[in-house]
Amino acid sequence: MISLRLKRLKIRENAIKISRRTIQIIAFLLVNYIILEIILPINLIGFEGIVKVLPILNSPRNPLSDGSGILEYIFFSMAEGVFPFFLLAVLIIVLLLTNRIFCGWICPIGSIQDLCAAIPTKKRKFKISTHKSLLNIKYVIIIITIIIIFPLGITKNANILFYNDFKAQIGAFANQPIGFFSLSEYIFVFFPYVFENVIIPVQLGALDFGGWIIFIVYILIIILSVFYPRFYCRYICPFAAVSSAVTDFSFLKLARNPVRCVGRSECGICEEVCPKQIRILEEPFDFFTGRGECNFCLECKEKCPYDAIIIKFGNV
Repeated sequence: MISLRLKRLKIRENAIKISRRTIQIIAFLLVNYIILEIILPINLIGFEGIVKVLPILNSPRNPLSDGSGILEYIFFSMAEGVFPFFLLAVLIIVLLLTNRIFCGWICPIGSIQDLCAAIPTKKRKFKISTHKSLLNIKYVIIIITIIIIFPLGITKNANILFYNDFKAQIGAFANQPIGFFSLSEYIFVFFPYVFENVIIPVQLGALDFGGWIIFIVYILIIILSVFYPRFYCRYICPFAAVSSAVTDFSFLKLARNPVRCVGRSECGICEEVCPKQIRILEEPFDFFTGRGECNFCLECKEKCPYDAIIIKFGNV
């Protein structure tokens, strides 16, 4: 009887984490609905219209999702000379209304990283200065992508011959600009290709130098994700770069109760459990987002012993 009560107490204490993990599993299977079609004798083609475009990072060549993240479609439209006003509006509205719930609760790659972080190892943190410097990597990726893709789209409407030559020069980057920075592309497309065509037949020459660089870099990213939770989300994910620029203005946000919060000297648990290494206690009581980096995983809220973390919407 006592053990049953303790078990129920533990479930209540971890209710948010259990709910988030459940939603992550369901979302992973729904977004990658082909997995269910393989496991179960059912046809889920009806899901295609629902999950084809979501504000999460998937490459168009991902054979599991059979779709793409909305950011990929935005850049692809730009490359085709069409400015995606509607897609940008949808993305901004979703982020303003839901913050980065997609990152923390739905994104399949976020779920995979959480799985890596669940491996029982001692979790590490970068020095604050190093962490802040690394955060800039994803913004550099987005800026470089815009610098290349936006002029490409302009040339299609100005000079089609130059456009065709320009597109040929940048190769596959024109058709899937985000794919090169997609952990989804690597896990579900590139790695299986390497395993099937390079590792199993032991044909190391089948992969060029650039391919080996990509292979090694992403292996390193996955390994680092075991010790540094959400490493890819923090420093590389292009969608994280775009969303962090918007979600600082989101209507949905987290705040600290100034009466209940006792600060870092007496507690600081919220910062210890934050997988994104956000300095929560250095941000205003009114709301905190870590400059848009918060994934809204609610680890801080669940673990706060003073119940000082609250969810706000708008100015409430």
